[in-house]
Amino acid sequence: MAKIPAQAAMGWSRPRPAPVDLPRIRLRDVLPPVAAVTLLTIAHLAYGAVQPIAALPISGMLIVAAVAAIFAAGPHHVTLGMMLGAGVIAAYGAAGLAGPLYRAAPDLAVLFAAGSLWSIGYIAARHRRSLDFAWAAVIWGAIAYCTWIFVLNVSAAPSGMNAILGAFETPANASVLFGLFAIVGMSRILHVIKQMDAEALARSQMIEQMLRQGLGGILLVGLSLTCLSIVGSRTGILLTLALLVALMWWDTLPITSREHRGIPMRIAAIVAPLIALGLAGWGVWLGWTSDETIAPGLGGSDVVPNMQRIQAYMGAWMESPAFGHGLGSIGVEGERMMTLFNAKAMRAPGGAHNVFVTWLVEVGIVGLALLVLALAAVYTRLISALKSHRTPRTFLRLAVIAGVFMLLHGVTDSSLDLPSAVWLYALLLGAACGVATGRRIEPREKEQEA
Repeated sequence: MAKIPAQAAMGWSRPRPAPVDLPRIRLRDVLPPVAAVTLLTIAHLAYGAVQPIAALPISGMLIVAAVAAIFAAGPHHVTLGMMLGAGVIAAYGAAGLAGPLYRAAPDLAVLFAAGSLWSIGYIAARHRRSLDFAWAAVIWGAIAYCTWIFVLNVSAAPSGMNAILGAFETPANASVLFGLFAIVGMSRILHVIKQMDAEALARSQMIEQMLRQGLGGILLVGLSLTCLSIVGSRTGILLTLALLVALMWWDTLPITSREHRGIPMRIAAIVAPLIALGLAGWGVWLGWTSDETIAPGLGGSDVVPNMQRIQAYMGAWMESPAFGHGLGSIGVEGERMMTLFNAKAMRAPGGAHNVFVTWLVEVGIVGLALLVLALAAVYTRLISALKSHRTPRTFLRLAVIAGVFMLLHGVTDSSLDLPSAVWLYALLLGAACGVATGRRIEPREKEQEA
């Protein structure tokens, strides 16, 4: 039968692509990570779960969610790292090295919950649809939180209050959380851009797909940067912008470095890492030379506040260098080491304003060494997986950039004592480790194994 010209012009004679047989979604694979992300959003709403009355129950529910995720996925998903991490934390608390339980219990619970979220992220990453649901839940939960706190700030504006800044102990804590949100949102946008480039879509189709698949990322970046600008932390803004530029450059480098790209794009690929380094260096310098928690005026000193705190807390650490003074002891030791010379710096909120100094004082060189070794082992695995052409790199790069962001804040202006930010970072790190382990297990494969 001859083809009708109109039909041929409309493309009816083209062969239709075969339908994609997607794996069936199982509730037991999706429910634990979504429940964990819901609890994480509640922790954001509970002022980051900084108070024990919020940290303890939320930590307990996160641990239950992790146990449910392990039972749903099966014992073969339990790794040696999970067992060692839980065993070390439990032994540390049971041996009394963590200090008095009434003081150490909230921090121990936060550590257990961080390990639980790492496990949930790891297990979710082994199932593609589960990871997709968890990623979407993280993005939209963060959007809901940013919207809620922005509305609170607008409603409080007539009275002259900054509701966003008032929800955090220090501007640095707000910068850490909103900066992580911005990095997560940008990672989603770049993921969609890479998909569109691989499919070689037309410009009209690219706009449609970006609005359909990348809307959450766009909203999250916009809202988180808006909230960050309202906080007004110059260090936080510079570090966030630096890592966003670094992520955009790194994640799109295979696209921008192609031979057929124009000269402006090639120049941007060369200049972007220099801009990121410049912004990061500027932010670190500002964080060290000025303190946003201390008002200028009477009681100041020629020595920068960060150095005053480090000198005082190092004196406390030298009294118990191996195992420290116990979890939650940073406030007590700070008051004990306070003098007339450093009183203004020591009384500022935020503790030591340095995560390594805080860990040295509380858990000593042994605890800090264990933390560094654990993170080094994780990032060694991630970096080795980045060299493989078969491993998806979106979450790997996201975890690396988030880790650099946390490190820069941790050595500059924050003790990283906001549980909800630490939990979000642990979830991202666990998902990246799950992706780095190799081939994901789809529901159909598990049914065949059963």
